[in-house]
Amino acid sequence: MAKHGNRASTSKSGSADVLASIKTPKQPKLEAVTPATLSQVYERTNYAFLFAQNFHLGMRHVAAVRKEMPNPTIFNLLGPLANPAESLIEARVIGVKKTDLVPVFAEALRLSGVKKAMVVCGAEHLDEVSCAGKTYCARLKETSTGVSIEEFTISPEDFGLPAHPLSTVSPGLTPEENAGILSRLLRNELSPDDPILDFVLMNTASLFVIAGVCDGDTSAFGDHGEVVKETGPGNGRWKEGVRLARLAVTSGRAMEMLKGFAEVTNELQ
Repeated sequence: MAKHGNRASTSKSGSADVLASIKTPKQPKLEAVTPATLSQVYERTNYAFLFAQNFHLGMRHVAAVRKEMPNPTIFNLLGPLANPAESLIEARVIGVKKTDLVPVFAEALRLSGVKKAMVVCGAEHLDEVSCAGKTYCARLKETSTGVSIEEFTISPEDFGLPAHPLSTVSPGLTPEENAGILSRLLRNELSPDDPILDFVLMNTASLFVIAGVCDGDTSAFGDHGEVVKETGPGNGRWKEGVRLARLAVTSGRAMEMLKGFAEVTNELQ
């Protein structure tokens, strides 16, 4: 997993702000992950946060201007397409906030050589898979004749989960509050029907489906659970993705990866 992110510019809490506020029990040192140290991180864990300012040094010159502008800019669009681990990424899920950008981003990914990806936009102009209703999707998939792009919509019921109002999952909390929620989620302390947990499961499941880990006849995680072979929109096993995403939390594996990331970033010089 190579999560590319930054501090908030047009929102209250960016992904870097949340991760920098979490205690695992060690606090991750995001500034320690650089092009020179990234391989050391992956020797210890399957997760790395690629702090944008450490990898795109030229962007520091526009950071102050972005903070002064109240609205999203072209840089909000460039970020998802500028992951520093580009050549190493096998599969990805990218969110955009306008439905008409879904096919545009999908074609941009195909032109750049991407073979496994999905671009998503929640019907509420949400740059994630929506827990409230429909999500517009464009899936890139390698075929015998090249990389195809299939457009479809997906809803919470396709994941086998109930719908939840966005107000229950995005109340605009501070980084510290969001970090607390993330910690409780990874410690499997949230209620099994918590809207935030369902929201996370849907989005994690989407990446599992696109990566292909849900396609086999046996569980990709080596557990003894029964594989859910039912397919939904885009011919994806979305319910199997949810099963595996939930297992990553309940087994402690997801927290283990975050702890490994925190530990190695504290040891890097």
